[in-house]
Amino acid sequence: MGRLDGKVIILTAAAQGIGQAAALAFAREGAKVIATDINESKLQELEKYPGIQTRVLDVTKKKQIDQFANEVERLDVLFNVAGFVHHGTVLDCEEKDWDFSMNLNVRSMYLMIKAF
Repeated sequence: MGRLDGKVIILTAAAQGIGQAAALAFAREGAKVIATDINESKLQELEKYPGIQTRVLDVTKKKQIDQFANEVERLDVLFNVAGFVHHGTVLDCEEKDWDFSMNLNVRSMYLMIKAF
């Protein structure tokens, strides 16, 4: 028995890096993990692990988030991992990169929290 037996956990940006490591750790502790990401091919690599289901999800798209939330029956933990950091200073950052950063780092978190 793991510390997370029976818990349902959703992670964003779970296909690699911190998201993937967290998804694997949660599953090892007995959680039912729903791993989401926009990278379908990388995400599929997680399907071989017990306790992990995958879902392609663009967390910058409200309609996709709302549809996904309507399909999830129960949630105990939401781990918003998705994020973007521009390389360089704010002065080097183009407006499109700033907008993308705010959309992914702030707005997507708000949309996910509100949906669930």
